[in-house]
Amino acid sequence: MAEEIKKAKIVETIKNTAKRFRFGKYFLAAFLCLLGVLILFYGGFAYAYKDKSLPFIKVDGEDLGGLNKGQIISKLQEIFIEKNNQKIEIEFEGEKISKSYIELGVTIDYVQSPGKILNFGKLAGIFPSPAYLRQTTDKEIYALPVKLWIKAPEKTFLELFPSKKADPENPKLKLENDEVKIEDEKAGYAINYTRLKNGIEGCFLLGCSGKLYGEKYPTKSNIVTSDLVPFLDAIKEVSRSRILLSYSYRRTYLERENILELIDVERTVLNQKLTFGDQSIEDYLKELSKKINQRARPKQISTYDGSLVSEGREGLKVDEKKSKEILVNALNNKETKATLEVTTSEIETEYVAPGFTPGKYPGRYIEINLSEQMLYQFEGSNMVGSHKVSTGKWSMPTPIGEYAINNKDPRAYSQKYGLYMPYWMSFIGSDYGIHELPEWPSGAKEGESHLGTPVSHGCVRLGRGSAETVYNWADIGTPVYIHR
Repeated sequence: MAEEIKKAKIVETIKNTAKRFRFGKYFLAAFLCLLGVLILFYGGFAYAYKDKSLPFIKVDGEDLGGLNKGQIISKLQEIFIEKNNQKIEIEFEGEKISKSYIELGVTIDYVQSPGKILNFGKLAGIFPSPAYLRQTTDKEIYALPVKLWIKAPEKTFLELFPSKKADPENPKLKLENDEVKIEDEKAGYAINYTRLKNGIEGCFLLGCSGKLYGEKYPTKSNIVTSDLVPFLDAIKEVSRSRILLSYSYRRTYLERENILELIDVERTVLNQKLTFGDQSIEDYLKELSKKINQRARPKQISTYDGSLVSEGREGLKVDEKKSKEILVNALNNKETKATLEVTTSEIETEYVAPGFTPGKYPGRYIEINLSEQMLYQFEGSNMVGSHKVSTGKWSMPTPIGEYAINNKDPRAYSQKYGLYMPYWMSFIGSDYGIHELPEWPSGAKEGESHLGTPVSHGCVRLGRGSAETVYNWADIGTPVYIHR
């Protein structure tokens, strides 16, 4: 009996196990079917949006879901071209400005932003990520485009608030009542660029209400007065050495004030010995070079008659690199003299065409060169006289062209200007002529110093003696050729 009961239990157990197995098999089959459906749906979804942005994605409140790259670019331009012109108010220690985002220099990077939005929420640029899938229940998923600063924001802020930045200053050396003193260091302050930059970017991408506030923070000098005090005696000693600088047959002294300016106080403290600044010495030599350097001028010989037009001048140039070595050596060795390296260039010979035209007319003629401010008398190809003149100023120029003497008067009077014009020879009606420096009814006469400079009202003015010579030489009908 016990044996039969035992067998019955075994049979029952086998039947129950078979039932559970059949249930598990059906459950597994159902699970695999569901998984297959999900995979197909997920894969189909990923494929459908392979080249498009995922649904529900928004930028600045605008829907950018389901768009391809070109459509994303168009939509971003539509959103941000208008937003670029929106103004934002910034207050900095009571100073207020209102600028548009484009004026501040921030905009959208239209190269990188479309790709970022296209791939937003995707794994490997294809499959929707779990994080994205969790957010789809909100129906609003915000993506941020890539911002772009057209120029460095630090430069923009400094242009907007130039008074909000001051560089710290190291202690300085000065001469006071012939005594070397130390002027204390000065603290500086700088704009908090990072905070202001982040605030502008946040308002641009996410929007903001109210205004932004700028901040600045203090900055310290690299060294302080107490750091420099141990070197004061050495500085006083070197400042007493008055160095004679010689160059190109000339000389000048490097005065005490100059020596103090050449000392690099920061490097002196860092090196723990008196040190002169490379840049300070270079700057000093540059300024000195401006007084010494001169451009070479060639000796000019006229191709007309071989006469010497100009003697020329040799060029001078300070060799700043070698001169710097010489000056540093003199300072370090406390020498009283230093000869700067100055190179010279030889005077070259140049043959130049004259500013006149021999033989332009067969007989007598007058030629006036406005550039040279010279009048020439010619008889055919022979020059018989040359005179310095003053022609019309820029606002009342002497006419250029070919004319002829049409009238002569030994002492003409100008009603318009109320003055006399001795030895008058008109060449355009009665408006333009050649005459001696004008005289006023009081007897005062314009000075000879004006000759060589165009200051007249359009006429050609000659000096005393020259005007009479030309007047007596030229007849009515004599050609007058005026050019630059």
